[in-house]
Amino acid sequence: MAEMIFGIDHGNGNMKGENVCFPCGLVRYTSEPGRFMNEDILEYQGTFYTLSETRMPFKADKTVDEDYFVLTLFTLALEAKSRGLTLTGKDVVLGVGLPPADFGQQAPSFKRYFTEHTKHGISFKFNGKSVNCYLRDIFVSPQNFAAVMCFKSSLLKKYRTVNCIDIGDGTVDLLVIRNGKPDLSVRVSDRSGMAVLRSEISNTIQQNYGIHLDSSDVEQVLMQEETILDEEIVLEIQRMAENWLQRIINKLHTHVTDFRTNPAVFLGGGSLLLRKQIENSTEFKYVEFIEDVRANAIGYEKLTAARLRRG
Repeated sequence: MAEMIFGIDHGNGNMKGENVCFPCGLVRYTSEPGRFMNEDILEYQGTFYTLSETRMPFKADKTVDEDYFVLTLFTLALEAKSRGLTLTGKDVVLGVGLPPADFGQQAPSFKRYFTEHTKHGISFKFNGKSVNCYLRDIFVSPQNFAAVMCFKSSLLKKYRTVNCIDIGDGTVDLLVIRNGKPDLSVRVSDRSGMAVLRSEISNTIQQNYGIHLDSSDVEQVLMQEETILDEEIVLEIQRMAENWLQRIINKLHTHVTDFRTNPAVFLGGGSLLLRKQIENSTEFKYVEFIEDVRANAIGYEKLTAARLRRG
């Protein structure tokens, strides 16, 4: 039986595979909904699901319900489709990850979450077609380590210590890599991700200017794209982003006294939105960015493939 490897990043804001990325939002139906504009419909254990742009509330423990398992099924189906592969009849090996702060405590339960859901195989319907495959194995890695190993291996060879900062939607995670290995004594996952910044900005602009901004409006300004907002509002958003970044850095200083002594690698969608503020910060001397938001998923897949080769 052929073996298929999938790296999946179970983010707080987005699910990512090697080729796919979509918001962590689900809509449930007790009966099959009408298919609108070719949206994907997944049926699992008698319940129907479609994806939604409205993200689920933050979950510190992603194993508390079936949501992330259903999102995993969506990722598998969409990823297989993007690669032109058929899942049915195949052995599947998953590469997944957890924030460094949660890795030691949650890795066994995260692995068990998937093995218990798949002990009788993986069975679901995707757009009316039955999918039946088997979970052969699952490997859990520290988040960020896989991405940096994959995209910034030359830095790890050149420097003894590299600080990795992942600015996500729900959390900001710090991983310190020493001599090519994750230092799990430094485990930081701060729940002040981009969702907090967007909320702060929206509330302040609403209060001070009477203008309602949604997430897209805020991100448009942070990415320095064209906008019809008054310059005063644009400057206020940029100022708030700068202050928020400094607050995050101050928290991280509890674990890394000075970021100017070693390279810093930034990853995650929030890092790209705040690139201007990061590059202008005097807190860092040498900064590199991983620009692919799917970097963790790609890294998990490569690490998993390497583990299987080693046996």
